[in-house]
Amino acid sequence: MHGYDRADIDAIERHGPLGHPTDIRKVIDAYPYDFDWRASYAIKSVRASIHSPKITCIDSAIFSYGLLELYFPTTPRKLLALHRRDPQGEECGHCVTLYWVNGKVGAFSKSSFEGLGHRDPVYASPTDVAMSYAMAYVKMAFKPLYFGVASLEEVAPDIDWRRSPEALNVLSERLQARYEFSFGQAA
Repeated sequence: MHGYDRADIDAIERHGPLGHPTDIRKVIDAYPYDFDWRASYAIKSVRASIHSPKITCIDSAIFSYGLLELYFPTTPRKLLALHRRDPQGEECGHCVTLYWVNGKVGAFSKSSFEGLGHRDPVYASPTDVAMSYAMAYVKMAFKPLYFGVASLEEVAPDIDWRRSPEALNVLSERLQARYEFSFGQAA
């Protein structure tokens, strides 16, 4: 069980059975978005999110990534980190978990913005998923800037992203360091 205890599993499964990877949505959707994340920014591990009253996008990404590992270990998964600029010039990121079902890519996402939620596994590639989020940004008059795809095993081999009680804020920097693609003029 990757070090999760019965209380962890019970807290996850109170949202219903997880029989298919897409069922992870109902777990993520059961947690309210943490609108006050700027006041005390602290990226949570899977276990910390399980027992948290609210989560952010990156918490959701780590959480759903861990749920895929725990319940559907053969389902390929990666994190997609995106960066944008709003009309006032503020830059901010968004992070989702990509997952593959029958060769198609979907995403688990938590956001305070309409259009930045989950994506069904219907996309041909991670770039196509990233472009769907870029188009949502454009509809909000935001400028999509960059994105990158990585696994937690690649960016955090030295961090206990599964069970740590400590804030994992260094993950944000490590994911940003993986921005490999620019949205350029396409969006």
